[in-house]
Amino acid sequence: MTINTNHSSALAPVDFRPMLWANWMALRNGDLSLVEEVLAPTVAAHLPATVDGPEHLDGRQALVTWLSARHDRHPEARLTVEVGPIIGPELIAGRWTRTGGGDGLRPDRKTDASVAGVDIIRIDGDRIAEYWGHDDSYQLERCLAYNAA
Repeated sequence: MTINTNHSSALAPVDFRPMLWANWMALRNGDLSLVEEVLAPTVAAHLPATVDGPEHLDGRQALVTWLSARHDRHPEARLTVEVGPIIGPELIAGRWTRTGGGDGLRPDRKTDASVAGVDIIRIDGDRIAEYWGHDDSYQLERCLAYNAA
């Protein structure tokens, strides 16, 4: 027999934020069925610096196009959460490692290189309203260019 010590029959609300983070990682790994559930229509993205990529995107479709292009280039690559999610009232953050799919920078290179990064997402309601991303790919790109010279 379980005794209810708080004298309340109300159920505690379920925190949706851990699932939102899990769905965000699934979306980052190519599950586009989650787009409308995860991303607000007006989501803004602040992206890692690259040689030829955008640094800012506005709107769900622009972010989905960017995510899809990254995934399509190396569909076997996967992000694995290493730290987190760290959950605050309006922000969720976590560190991930991307493995598989070559170094992600030069299609002719077949060796895998691990890239680490951090995602920070701001929540509005129950969806992602803003995303900040950082990863080591720019540093990796600079190292590869230096080594090739």
